[in-house]
Amino acid sequence: MFAFAGLCFLAGILPGFIIDGLGPATQQLVGEPMPIQAGTQWLSIVPVAASRSSYNGLLVFVFIAVSALFAARFIHRFGSHALRRGPPWDCGFPDPSPATQYTASSFAQPIRRVFGPAAFRARERLDMPPPGDMRPARLSIELTDRAWHGIYAPVTHAVETTALKLNRFQFLTIRQYLSVVFVALVGLLVVVAIWQ
Repeated sequence: MFAFAGLCFLAGILPGFIIDGLGPATQQLVGEPMPIQAGTQWLSIVPVAASRSSYNGLLVFVFIAVSALFAARFIHRFGSHALRRGPPWDCGFPDPSPATQYTASSFAQPIRRVFGPAAFRARERLDMPPPGDMRPARLSIELTDRAWHGIYAPVTHAVETTALKLNRFQFLTIRQYLSVVFVALVGLLVVVAIWQ
């Protein structure tokens, strides 16, 4: 994996050699060879003209590396060296009670509210008891998957119907089995005769 990452890194820094290596393939596909890139100055690639567009992966890499080293050196030199201690991050929930934690439903609620009516025919029903009633409030959500009912349900229904109709073949007698095989053989021979 590191070898492939290294090859990608080299292809980004020295793209001219890769482009020249792909030249025969582009000539077969397009009919025209790409301009030779390996001979340009500073290992740049120039697809059309140097004044219009050019790319130098080596200079971009050097700029990023020098900028990162300069930023790291600046932060280590002038940044605070004081050690700060505090409580670990608790995702905004100091109480570890399960009632105060996020659930899968709470993460899904914004997506359900946005895409629910269009994608799932979502219906939310809230049963809020009047003040003084000791019943808990209930939120019921009804989702209907349109893709399932539009694509998969008809296929499933067709497979089940076909399976029920073909189930009769399990209970045929030997005479009926031989008749079915004979009719299938004659049918295949007719198809082959018509085909030729």
